[in-house]
Amino acid sequence: MTTPAAIWTPHLQPGERIVWSAAASLALRRADINRQRVIFGGVGAFSAIVAIFLAARFTESMLLTAAQPSLLAAFTPLFLIFALAMAVLAYSSFRKMWRPSPAATHFAATDARLLALDANGAIVDELPKGEIDSVVAGGRARTPDIYVLRKDDPDEKRVFAIEHIERPLEAKALIEDAYLLEFASADPEQPDGL
Repeated sequence: MTTPAAIWTPHLQPGERIVWSAAASLALRRADINRQRVIFGGVGAFSAIVAIFLAARFTESMLLTAAQPSLLAAFTPLFLIFALAMAVLAYSSFRKMWRPSPAATHFAATDARLLALDANGAIVDELPKGEIDSVVAGGRARTPDIYVLRKDDPDEKRVFAIEHIERPLEAKALIEDAYLLEFASADPEQPDGL
Protein backbone atom coordinates (compact mmCIF):
# COMPACT_ATOMS: atom_id res chain seq x y z
CA MET A 1 0.00 0.00 0.00
CA THR A 2 1.56 3.29 -1.04
CA THR A 3 0.96 6.60 0.65
CA PRO A 4 0.12 9.82 -1.18
CA ALA A 5 3.19 11.77 -2.30
CA ALA A 6 1.79 14.98 -0.76
CA ILE A 7 2.44 13.70 2.78
CA TRP A 8 6.16 13.31 1.99
CA THR A 9 6.77 16.50 0.00
CA PRO A 10 7.37 18.82 2.99
CA HIS A 11 10.02 16.45 4.39
CA LEU A 12 12.05 15.77 1.24
CA GLN A 13 15.33 17.57 0.70
CA PRO A 14 16.08 19.11 -2.71
CA GLY A 15 16.79 16.35 -5.22
CA GLU A 16 15.67 13.57 -2.85
CA ARG A 17 13.18 11.12 -4.31
CA ILE A 18 10.96 8.42 -2.80
CA VAL A 19 11.86 4.85 -3.78
CA TRP A 20 9.19 3.09 -1.69
CA SER A 21 6.40 4.08 0.69
CA ALA A 22 3.70 2.33 2.67
CA ALA A 23 1.14 3.03 5.34
CA ALA A 24 0.38 0.92 8.38
CA SER A 25 -2.64 -1.31 7.86
CA LEU A 26 -5.39 -0.47 10.34
CA ALA A 27 -6.62 -4.07 10.24
CA LEU A 28 -3.15 -5.47 11.06
CA ARG A 29 -2.63 -2.88 13.80
CA ARG A 30 -6.06 -3.57 15.33
CA ALA A 31 -5.47 -7.35 15.23
CA ASP A 32 -2.07 -6.95 16.91
CA ILE A 33 -3.50 -4.67 19.60
CA ASN A 34 -6.37 -7.11 20.26
CA ARG A 35 -3.94 -10.05 20.46
CA GLN A 36 -1.77 -8.17 22.98
CA ARG A 37 -4.80 -7.21 25.05
CA VAL A 38 -5.98 -10.83 25.20
CA ILE A 39 -2.53 -12.11 26.21
CA PHE A 40 -1.75 -9.41 28.77
CA GLY A 41 -5.35 -9.38 30.03
CA GLY A 42 -5.28 -13.15 30.54
CA VAL A 43 -1.94 -13.03 32.35
CA GLY A 44 -3.15 -10.09 34.45
CA ALA A 45 -6.44 -11.77 35.40
CA PHE A 46 -4.72 -15.05 36.28
CA SER A 47 -2.08 -13.22 38.35
CA ALA A 48 -4.75 -11.20 40.16
CA ILE A 49 -6.72 -14.35 41.06
CA VAL A 50 -3.57 -16.10 42.33
CA ALA A 51 -2.62 -12.96 44.32
CA ILE A 52 -6.05 -12.89 45.97
CA PHE A 53 -5.86 -16.62 46.73
CA LEU A 54 -2.38 -16.24 48.28
CA ALA A 55 -3.43 -13.18 50.28
CA ALA A 56 -6.41 -15.13 51.63
CA ARG A 57 -4.12 -18.04 52.49
CA PHE A 58 -1.75 -15.61 54.26
CA THR A 59 -4.62 -14.21 56.33
CA GLU A 60 -5.86 -17.70 57.17
CA SER A 61 -2.35 -18.80 58.21
CA MET A 62 -1.95 -15.72 60.42
CA LEU A 63 -5.23 -16.44 62.18
CA LEU A 64 -4.34 -20.14 62.67
CA THR A 65 -0.86 -19.44 64.05
CA ALA A 66 -2.22 -16.70 66.33
CA ALA A 67 -4.73 -19.16 67.81
CA GLN A 68 -2.31 -22.08 68.04
CA PRO A 69 1.40 -21.64 67.24
CA SER A 70 2.74 -24.24 64.84
CA LEU A 71 5.38 -24.86 62.18
CA LEU A 72 3.04 -23.11 59.70
CA ALA A 73 4.20 -19.77 61.14
CA ALA A 74 7.58 -20.21 59.41
CA PHE A 75 5.92 -20.41 55.98
CA THR A 76 3.28 -17.74 56.51
CA PRO A 77 5.41 -14.80 55.20
CA LEU A 78 5.97 -16.68 51.94
CA PHE A 79 2.26 -16.42 51.15
CA LEU A 80 2.46 -12.64 51.49
CA ILE A 81 5.65 -12.39 49.40
CA PHE A 82 4.19 -14.46 46.56
CA ALA A 83 0.87 -12.60 46.79
CA LEU A 84 2.69 -9.27 46.38
CA ALA A 85 4.76 -10.62 43.48
CA MET A 86 1.62 -11.83 41.70
CA ALA A 87 -0.11 -8.49 42.37
CA VAL A 88 2.84 -6.66 40.75
CA LEU A 89 2.68 -9.02 37.76
CA ALA A 90 -1.07 -8.40 37.45
CA TYR A 91 -0.58 -4.62 37.63
CA SER A 92 2.19 -4.59 35.01
CA SER A 93 0.18 -6.89 32.70
CA PHE A 94 -2.87 -4.64 32.90
CA ARG A 95 -0.68 -1.60 32.15
CA LYS A 96 0.85 -3.32 29.11
CA MET A 97 -2.63 -4.25 27.98
CA TRP A 98 -3.48 -0.54 27.48
CA ARG A 99 -0.15 0.78 26.17
CA PRO A 100 -0.50 3.08 23.17
CA SER A 101 0.03 1.99 19.58
CA PRO A 102 3.27 2.91 17.79
CA ALA A 103 3.20 6.53 16.63
CA ALA A 104 4.48 5.88 13.10
CA THR A 105 1.78 5.21 10.53
CA HIS A 106 3.54 6.11 7.25
CA PHE A 107 6.92 4.80 6.10
CA ALA A 108 9.14 5.68 3.15
CA ALA A 109 12.54 4.87 1.72
CA THR A 110 14.17 7.63 -0.27
CA ASP A 111 17.44 7.50 -2.14
CA ALA A 112 19.10 9.01 0.98
CA ARG A 113 17.23 7.80 4.09
CA LEU A 114 14.31 6.02 5.73
CA LEU A 115 11.46 8.13 7.08
CA ALA A 116 8.55 7.42 9.43
CA LEU A 117 5.65 9.85 9.89
CA ASP A 118 2.77 9.90 12.36
CA ALA A 119 -0.89 10.24 11.33
CA ASN A 120 -0.55 14.05 11.24
CA GLY A 121 2.45 13.94 8.90
CA ALA A 122 5.13 14.83 11.47
CA ILE A 123 8.47 13.00 11.39
CA VAL A 124 8.64 10.33 14.09
CA ASP A 125 11.95 8.78 13.06
CA GLU A 126 14.49 8.95 10.26
CA LEU A 127 17.59 6.96 9.41
CA PRO A 128 20.23 8.03 6.87
CA LYS A 129 21.24 5.19 4.57
CA GLY A 130 24.89 5.38 5.65
CA GLU A 131 23.89 4.46 9.23
CA ILE A 132 21.98 1.27 8.30
CA ASP A 133 23.61 -1.90 9.63
CA SER A 134 21.10 -4.63 8.78
CA VAL A 135 17.42 -5.33 8.19
CA VAL A 136 15.56 -7.94 10.25
CA ALA A 137 12.02 -9.32 9.91
CA GLY A 138 10.37 -10.48 13.13
CA GLY A 139 7.12 -10.94 14.99
CA ARG A 140 4.13 -12.50 13.26
CA ALA A 141 4.75 -15.28 10.72
CA ARG A 142 2.51 -14.06 7.89
CA THR A 143 2.99 -10.32 8.30
CA PRO A 144 6.24 -9.73 10.19
CA ASP A 145 7.43 -6.30 11.21
CA ILE A 146 10.65 -4.94 9.74
CA TYR A 147 13.40 -3.66 12.05
CA VAL A 148 16.29 -1.69 10.57
CA LEU A 149 19.31 -1.75 12.88
CA ARG A 150 21.70 1.20 13.19
CA LYS A 151 25.48 0.89 12.96
CA ASP A 152 26.08 3.09 16.02
CA ASP A 153 23.54 1.22 18.19
CA PRO A 154 24.99 -2.14 19.35
CA ASP A 155 22.35 -2.46 22.10
CA GLU A 156 19.54 -1.95 19.56
CA LYS A 157 17.83 0.76 21.62
CA ARG A 158 17.05 3.00 18.62
CA VAL A 159 15.78 0.51 16.04
CA PHE A 160 13.91 1.96 13.07
CA ALA A 161 10.65 -0.05 13.17
CA ILE A 162 8.36 -0.51 10.17
CA GLU A 163 5.30 -2.12 11.73
CA HIS A 164 1.91 -3.38 10.55
CA ILE A 165 2.43 -2.92 6.83
CA GLU A 166 1.10 -5.19 4.11
CA ARG A 167 3.76 -7.08 2.10
CA PRO A 168 6.57 -6.49 4.62
CA LEU A 169 8.97 -8.99 3.04
CA GLU A 170 8.87 -7.03 -0.21
CA ALA A 171 9.73 -3.89 1.76
CA LYS A 172 12.60 -5.71 3.49
CA ALA A 173 14.04 -6.89 0.16
CA LEU A 174 13.70 -3.42 -1.35
CA ILE A 175 15.45 -1.75 1.61
CA GLU A 176 18.26 -4.31 1.50
CA ASP A 177 18.67 -3.85 -2.26
CA ALA A 178 18.55 -0.06 -2.09
CA TYR A 179 20.87 0.42 0.87
CA LEU A 180 22.87 -2.64 1.87
CA LEU A 181 23.82 -4.09 -1.52
CA GLU A 182 25.14 -0.71 -2.61
CA PHE A 183 27.55 -0.64 0.34
CA ALA A 184 28.54 -4.30 -0.05
CA SER A 185 29.52 -3.76 -3.70
CA ALA A 186 31.47 -0.60 -2.80
CA ASP A 187 33.46 -2.33 0.00
CA PRO A 188 37.03 -2.91 -1.35
CA GLU A 189 37.81 -5.47 1.38
CA GLN A 190 35.17 -7.89 0.10
CA PRO A 191 36.36 -10.45 -2.49
CA ASP A 192 34.52 -10.25 -5.83
CA GLY A 193 32.88 -13.65 -5.35
CA LEU A 194 31.08 -12.70 -2.12
